[in-house]
Amino acid sequence: MFVALLGVLLRYKITFSLPQINQKFLQHSHSHFAMSGWLTQILMILLSYSVSKVIGNFHFKKYNFILSINLIASYGMLVSFLFQGYGAIAIFFSSLSVLVIYYFGIQLWRDIDRAPSQLPGFIWFKAALIFAVLSSFGVAMLVYLMITNNVDINIQQATTYFYLHFQYNGWLIFACLGLFMNIVHFQGIEIKHINKLFWLYAIATIPAYFLSTLWMRLPLGVYLIVVVSALILLSGWAWLYLQLRRRLVFAHVPESAKWLLVLSAIAFTIKVILQAGSMIPSLNTMAFGYRPIVIGYLHLVFLGVITLFVLGYLVYTGYLRTSKTLSVGFTIFVIGIILNELALMVQGLAAMRYYNVPFINEVLFGITVTMLIGTIGINIGKSFDESLEEPK
Repeated sequence: MFVALLGVLLRYKITFSLPQINQKFLQHSHSHFAMSGWLTQILMILLSYSVSKVIGNFHFKKYNFILSINLIASYGMLVSFLFQGYGAIAIFFSSLSVLVIYYFGIQLWRDIDRAPSQLPGFIWFKAALIFAVLSSFGVAMLVYLMITNNVDINIQQATTYFYLHFQYNGWLIFACLGLFMNIVHFQGIEIKHINKLFWLYAIATIPAYFLSTLWMRLPLGVYLIVVVSALILLSGWAWLYLQLRRRLVFAHVPESAKWLLVLSAIAFTIKVILQAGSMIPSLNTMAFGYRPIVIGYLHLVFLGVITLFVLGYLVYTGYLRTSKTLSVGFTIFVIGIILNELALMVQGLAAMRYYNVPFINEVLFGITVTMLIGTIGINIGKSFDESLEEPK
């Protein structure tokens, strides 16, 4: 809900006037808190609890300290970035959040290794942890560039995309795929050659970073590796879909959870298609050359793929119990996500033709308000409504 509120402030400042707040500071606060305070926090909880259920539920309590520290670091970044940007306090809290993920990764890895039974999602959890550590190198480099006042735009962009790639396509995606593999496992469905799929996906994710940097005119050999990795990611998802399409994956899943998970899968399909399309240099230049398209892609992954999956998973597991208010909140939030993607797509395509869509900023502001209303409904539904379904 706080992430959505910061999004509303961002759109308000773009559309109208809010001179009291620095645009860059607000943007840093929004992005850092969204990544650390929402998605990283909830995924750390879900991953550690998934492992703890195998070891023993009491075991989950050992993660309370590190989860609390991450929340402190996240709210510290929310406030400090908002008022000072990349100042000393903000750098302290962002550095603390990096140390948190290191400590969490070591702890979870050890617990996975000593678990009496190995769920199919555990190996995806390990890959997610490796990618989280890799992405932190991008954070460290960004801080270094800020401290040294390095203004080389190419280095800044390459470093930013390094962080975003291994966060979005690595840490977040692999954590969710691991949770999904466990859903499939508990439904009694066996996926053929799942280990081969994992290794192909994990290895292909590394060179896929260069899809974000084709504007650097990479050597032909590197470009060919990037093309192969993009095709592996696309064909791997298609192969998984073909295996599961006739299976009753959501046979015993609450209706709201099923729709959230299906919408997340649709968003992921669009993501891998766009990712594969970006290997065409001309399309890549257009995609990364227009800000609305970049923002649209990031929101597609952050909101459409990851957030919808997490919400669906929370309902599926019974951590969120379905209620009327909760369902209304979900509906409004999903409508907001879809409208946001459509509006950003229209704005991006128009920008390519040097055309300014009338009132597009006002429309986007109204859409962010819609998503905020949806998150408020989810919070109210979670807190006050009576349950309609018992947890699984």
